[in-house]
Amino acid sequence: MNRVAARCTKVHSTSAPKFLLDSIRSNLSTVTELSSRRSQKKYQQRFVVPKKARHESIPQIRSEVLHFRQVTGTVNQDLSLSYEGLQTWIEQFLRLGSLQLLRHSDCSEVVRILHNLDRTYRKGKDHNSKKLVHSLVESVRQAYVSGSLPWTSHATLHLLSYYKESGHLDEGLDFWKWLSRAEGMILDPVYIGAAIELLAVCGVGLRYCEETYERTLAQQRDIGSQYYLTPGAILPDRSKALTTSGTSSGLLQGILSARLLYGNWQGSYLTLDTVFALRPTQAAPRFLDAFVYERPIFEALAVFFMYCRGGNAVSKVTLTTILKLLKDLATRASHYRLQLDLVGTMFRVVEAYIGAAGQLDLIHLNVLTSAFVNATPQIPIATPAGLTESQRSLQNTVMEVLVKLFALFHRHDASPTHVTFGEIISRAVSLGHINLAKVAFQDMLSLDMLPSESTAVCMIKAAALLQDPELLKSAWACIRKTSMANPDHVPDARRWKSFAAAAASCSLESFVEEQMHSLPPESLWRIRSALTSVEKHAQEQLLPPRPTPQDLGIVNMEEFGDFCVGVRSSLEEAGILQTAGFRNFHEHPIDEPPILAWPEIGKETWQRKLYDDLTMEQSSKISRPSSVESHNGFPNGVPEAMPDISNTGIPFDELRYANWKTINNLLVQAEAWERHAKALADTDIKDTGEQKTLPRKRDLNNTSAIHYPISVQQLKAYQQDMENERVRSISEAEWRNRTIKLRNVDYEA
Repeated sequence: MNRVAARCTKVHSTSAPKFLLDSIRSNLSTVTELSSRRSQKKYQQRFVVPKKARHESIPQIRSEVLHFRQVTGTVNQDLSLSYEGLQTWIEQFLRLGSLQLLRHSDCSEVVRILHNLDRTYRKGKDHNSKKLVHSLVESVRQAYVSGSLPWTSHATLHLLSYYKESGHLDEGLDFWKWLSRAEGMILDPVYIGAAIELLAVCGVGLRYCEETYERTLAQQRDIGSQYYLTPGAILPDRSKALTTSGTSSGLLQGILSARLLYGNWQGSYLTLDTVFALRPTQAAPRFLDAFVYERPIFEALAVFFMYCRGGNAVSKVTLTTILKLLKDLATRASHYRLQLDLVGTMFRVVEAYIGAAGQLDLIHLNVLTSAFVNATPQIPIATPAGLTESQRSLQNTVMEVLVKLFALFHRHDASPTHVTFGEIISRAVSLGHINLAKVAFQDMLSLDMLPSESTAVCMIKAAALLQDPELLKSAWACIRKTSMANPDHVPDARRWKSFAAAAASCSLESFVEEQMHSLPPESLWRIRSALTSVEKHAQEQLLPPRPTPQDLGIVNMEEFGDFCVGVRSSLEEAGILQTAGFRNFHEHPIDEPPILAWPEIGKETWQRKLYDDLTMEQSSKISRPSSVESHNGFPNGVPEAMPDISNTGIPFDELRYANWKTINNLLVQAEAWERHAKALADTDIKDTGEQKTLPRKRDLNNTSAIHYPISVQQLKAYQQDMENERVRSISEAEWRNRTIKLRNVDYEA
């Protein structure tokens, strides 16, 4: 139309007759009006009815498609649909798909929703719903295989991930075999990463996974992504962010998971090195998850601090897992100093997580609180008047730390609950900190929290030891409130015996009689019979046997005081330096806890020289494609002066160099660990004549499986290896050769 108008203008500029101009303008107006009507009609129809659906009523088809998309949107929002509704929705999806009335995005969305439904049902352990989803997924897969549904890469990604996560490995392997035999099939990086993970879990062997990964790289159309995913690739500018295909992350994630599952620790860390070189601030959270579940906690912590240093996202579940693993090690520590160091590491982990803009949750507070109170030194069971000045000071210090801890979590909308206070009370009573338990119990009541029955029983024991009648009455009132809330539950004879013994210590025998009047007749005789065996002042029978501190060594009050100073400092920095968003780790760095951090071997000048040699273009042994930007391809032959800065305030060149050094340490650390694990296995074979398997691995999405187990003996051996490495004398040539060998690069100085 614009060209016609231009011609009309050109004609008007000449000396053409007037009737000719009027005729052209009239025809132009008619053509424009007809074109507008046709466009509007086509817009209203929105789609052309395929041949397979031409026998259907067009209004009916449009209504059915619209209804299907509305239901899809509803299910996507809240994942709530009845069994019959789900079946009807999938049947409608298969019917519309067979008539070729759906877009590719519709197919991808349906499979993604089914994948998320399965995840939701697995968390809730809803077995019937899982079976329903599996039958629906199988129907969709058969439709894909038969060709009645359009094939999409994202739908394939979710199908492969579903089979891996749900444990239906045979069906997943059959689907992969069909994919690999499909005519003209191209290995799409969108789903190949998930396929490699599935193949690794199915046990096809690492060699096949590696071959699939290499073939996928060779078929990539993006030459730049293909080059940068190759080990030893040189970045165009180490101080700048690099834009690569978004599918590269999934592909790297797949091969890294496969290498970890098959025990190829060296290849796994080199893959992680590639990830942090390409995306030092955008590493996917599941890379960290893989190391948390498949490698010892010492190595996983180093990867965790790498994530936080660059401001990479870390999931709440991953933080919970790390804290629980550290707490478990602290509980089984062979000496008290080690226990304090492990609990202190937990606080440093939380500080780093907050610095990377992580959001704390209530479960993190409960785990931290329990580990901290459990690390408090045991003191003799006595009344407050019988405590020494140092013991009173210790209890006050514990309270100060807990107050700061609660204040920090309150900023993250994670205030303590009755579970948190229950942990404090139970641990405090067992360790002899009766006054601390009393303060925590009174705080619970002031916050209108109803303690659990087990917490109230702990306070009955505390009241007996303190000979505090009012505390005893408050604790027993909580038990009675719990019984009133649940009429079917009545305090049993064991609870009454504890109550009567505590009342005898507080000279409240009459109070016990008053409370017994409320018992039903059938229970009264049974309770009275049980109480005849209770003697006065029997509080010694109340406390359960406590672990002796012999295996923890001599408890030093000053040592615990120094530990609390460090914890308070960590909490204060976490609250002051990171009020919102990211912490500036460039100005306020946070060092890895020395208890688990592998000592950095090699002088700074050695490391910087080797890093420059391996990451500058002149040392590259890989021919760079001409379409990939060269290292010297900048104006005036030099990179831009200002480097990119991470959200945590660290320039990209410094961040990449720091990550490179951490990977070097992890390679040395993993080599030492594997050497020790092999020696331990060889010793078992020699002693028993049988070969014992190493700690079993797990599917990365099977949260019910165990994590990488660490024994106290392994922890002691690890610390000894660290100490040997710290005092070891090493030359530059020896250090360089070891690093080059572990990095598996071809390098000549």
